[in-house]
Amino acid sequence: MRPDGAGSSGGAGSPAPDETAAAAASGVLHGAGALRADYAAVDWDASPVGPPGGWSTALRTAASLAFSTSFPVTLLWGPEHVLLYNEAYAALFPAKHPEALGRPCQEVFPEIWDEIGPLMRGVMSGGGAVHMVDQELHLVRRGFTEESYFTYAYSPVTGDGGVVEGVLDLVVETTASVVDARRARLLGQLAELPTRLHDPLGLAALALPVLRTATKDLPLVELVVPGEPERPRDLRLSGPPPEAADSDLVVVDGPAGRTAWLRVPGAGAASSRPLLAVLLSTGLAEDDVYLGFLRQVAAALGNAVAVATAIQAAAARAELRAAQVRRLVGLVRTLQELPGAEEPEALERVTATAASRLLGATGARLVLADGAAEAAATTARGAGIPLQVSHRHLGHLHVDWAPGRALQHLSEEERAVLSVLTSSTAQALDRSSARRAEREATAAVRAIAEELQRSLLTAPPAVDGLEIAVRYSPAAEHAQVGGDWYDAFTTPTGALHLVIGDVTGHDQRAAAAMGQLRNTLRGVAHGGRSTPARVLGELDAALPHLGVTSLATAVLGTLSGADDDGARQLVWSSAGHLPPLLVGAGGPPRLLEEPAELLLGLFPGTPRTDHTTAMPRGATVLLYTDGLVERRGSDLQAGLSWLLEATAALEGAGPEELCDALLEMVGGRVDDDIALVAVRVV
Repeated sequence: MRPDGAGSSGGAGSPAPDETAAAAASGVLHGAGALRADYAAVDWDASPVGPPGGWSTALRTAASLAFSTSFPVTLLWGPEHVLLYNEAYAALFPAKHPEALGRPCQEVFPEIWDEIGPLMRGVMSGGGAVHMVDQELHLVRRGFTEESYFTYAYSPVTGDGGVVEGVLDLVVETTASVVDARRARLLGQLAELPTRLHDPLGLAALALPVLRTATKDLPLVELVVPGEPERPRDLRLSGPPPEAADSDLVVVDGPAGRTAWLRVPGAGAASSRPLLAVLLSTGLAEDDVYLGFLRQVAAALGNAVAVATAIQAAAARAELRAAQVRRLVGLVRTLQELPGAEEPEALERVTATAASRLLGATGARLVLADGAAEAAATTARGAGIPLQVSHRHLGHLHVDWAPGRALQHLSEEERAVLSVLTSSTAQALDRSSARRAEREATAAVRAIAEELQRSLLTAPPAVDGLEIAVRYSPAAEHAQVGGDWYDAFTTPTGALHLVIGDVTGHDQRAAAAMGQLRNTLRGVAHGGRSTPARVLGELDAALPHLGVTSLATAVLGTLSGADDDGARQLVWSSAGHLPPLLVGAGGPPRLLEEPAELLLGLFPGTPRTDHTTAMPRGATVLLYTDGLVERRGSDLQAGLSWLLEATAALEGAGPEELCDALLEMVGGRVDDDIALVAVRVV
């Protein structure tokens, strides 16, 4: 059996087992994509798993599955847990690849071996699969020990006799979602400060206990509030440096390490506003995301100071208007509601309500960053207020005003409220996008796991005098379960049945319908005494009773026993499928084109026709699905012409070589799944 779930068998002239294993292993490494050269550079003789030619069937099959998915997958093979992985997994650990290939896991990940080593040993010893959610691991991935989080599953891979040979690790990094969630909690706590801060000079006393709970992001934190009473300060954050006076953010090397100094935003001269000092975590990259979060913290403190200053000023004025009080309270309420808004529509409702209550606007709209669509909206409706987090542009907030009132008519206080509302909306929108991306990634991983479970199509049987190869290759542009399938099986009469089919759709319903069609067809054909046309007719008649409403195309062929000269007869029938291809039958490749007959599931009871084709020794028949020949922007006839030219250039190739070569030719241009069945008479 081939590593990709395919197999071959042959009579006279079949390769020796060692040669077959070596060829199969070579085929597996061929599927490594961009890592192919890295795999070729490994000294496999020195690796505990040995050279690819000696790899077990279980290892080759597992490696083929790992290479076939775009999600991070690694194999941890044998007692030494040797690493073999795909491109997506390599991208997670740039500092360790390609040296990690073929090496024991303990050598590659010594920094986390105490956490993951016992889990692997438990799986290898028969303890079953392990599933970890958001596990914290401190990894060296980009030149420093980095705080990281992963959700992953260790699953046993068994070989002959049920012995566990290795561990399959399907992983998704959740660092961003975990870090964003804890930061969102902190920002939510800081959003409550305006309800308790009545004097800006008391900011440090009220805010520092909250800030010092976030030790992973803020290992050390201090606030310098101009004019506040004397109090003990953390001397490890001595300063500030001179540059902090004229800049909103300065990062310097301090006594305790890399330290960020941030001027709290707000009205008034810079020297009159508080300074926030944060010792940067050594486990986090000093990038725009981290520094942008610190700016959000400073902005939240600025919001509290702005609200406290406004309340203090209002208390000093005897003739404070009630509208001002409602505006300040409404701003606090809005800042508390925004973190809980999960989707842009909810954010827009909260912001529109706030703009109406706080600023007298008639409404507000969010226009997300989307190239031409955003530009058109801005042009048609007037200039919006940019929504930005750090240096990232997220879109615009468009506020609607009543006639005679516009942005330029706002008072200084109203402009400050609008600034706080815009900044908080941008932060909430950024958090919402991060949570939505995480949910989408989790759903995609679940879909991939389902595909890996459902797409294990069976290997073909071994039939004397025939070489059989099968392949299944998913489309490049989606990670969904598909409806393409192949099958090859014998019946009690000794006849070999070949099947290729395609259920409409690319979802779980298509996969379920495919499974029902495949199993029902096997059952109908099992007796071996019905012709292909009759089998397809009985299958078509059974579909309504099985609850299958999907349409499907299929070709069913039956190969007779060998004549005295080794030749065989192919009897086949097609239900709206692409024509089989005959190669090496004493002439150029040709399509077995017959008048088209209806798809399965369209009109049960449709009469179907058998066709007979002679297959002398050396002839090969290829059944295929439309993913092999259909291309976006090109007609089907061009694809069939390409197939004829390609197979003519592969004259003399066996089924295995033929399938591999065709898949390599289409490469990454695949718009749909591809299933292949190739049989040669030998």
